[in-house]
Amino acid sequence: MQRALALVLFVSAAAALSPAQTLPDVQKNAVRSAGNATWASTVEEGAKRAASEGKFLFVEFDRQGCGHCQRMDQLLYPAFDFEALLIPMVPVKVLLDSAEGKEMARRPGIKETPAILILSPEGRMVFLMEGFTTAQDFYQHARQELDIYRAFARKVEGQDIPRLSAREAFDTGQELYQRGDSSGALPRLKRAVAAPDATVVLREDARELLAAVELDGGDSASSRQTIQRLIATTKDAKRRERAELFRAQIPLSENKTGEAYALFKKFEKDHPKSPYLPQVRALAARLAGGGASPQQ
Repeated sequence: MQRALALVLFVSAAAALSPAQTLPDVQKNAVRSAGNATWASTVEEGAKRAASEGKFLFVEFDRQGCGHCQRMDQLLYPAFDFEALLIPMVPVKVLLDSAEGKEMARRPGIKETPAILILSPEGRMVFLMEGFTTAQDFYQHARQELDIYRAFARKVEGQDIPRLSAREAFDTGQELYQRGDSSGALPRLKRAVAAPDATVVLREDARELLAAVELDGGDSASSRQTIQRLIATTKDAKRRERAELFRAQIPLSENKTGEAYALFKKFEKDHPKSPYLPQVRALAARLAGGGASPQQ
């Protein structure tokens, strides 16, 4: 649960594309074997096609001057195995340093190239690879992760949420959230909180993750209520500390920098030995430098 509520630094992203960052010519990068897939020209086009055709979205992240990317392309593209892999997919190539690439890479945390991300038609993360070793290693892991995801998707599809046990609801909700599906995770985590068979620890785990899912979905009011409930009821000091830190971040999502500053300073006072203090102090200083005050 520490991962779910770890300190988040909210940094605004991506600048506009410069002429040197224009998207690559997908025709130059296209596979040259028979039955070759139709590559999308943008991630947006690829995502729309994947959703409408019920296919996976295959995203290859490139970078100008990336020698390892060129090596990967030379090893993968001419291969029949690559063609077979792409049959149920819509492929697209994007520059990691472009605005589109930065936005696509933000949630999975992609920072290096070459990288390959495969998403389900619903946008769930199926496979992620940063770096490249051999074609054999790539195919082995890609196929394995595709098989794991398909089994998981069948399980999700067959669930009757109101009848789920607390454990199954939590485990499925947690995995959906990790795969980037907050809307699918939300009702399952609510079920885990309310299920009559939930232990105290499991209910608090579910409530802690639920607050993160609600905030991720843009519902800061519900997230605030959920985390306040956890702070008021938990007897676990470390969990309360994480929850109070998470509560301090909620106003940042609402652009209430003064409230966030006040909560970070309160956290600093209430938890003088917290391992999060260096990050908290740095962020509070940044907020103060930006003119934040408790009255804002």
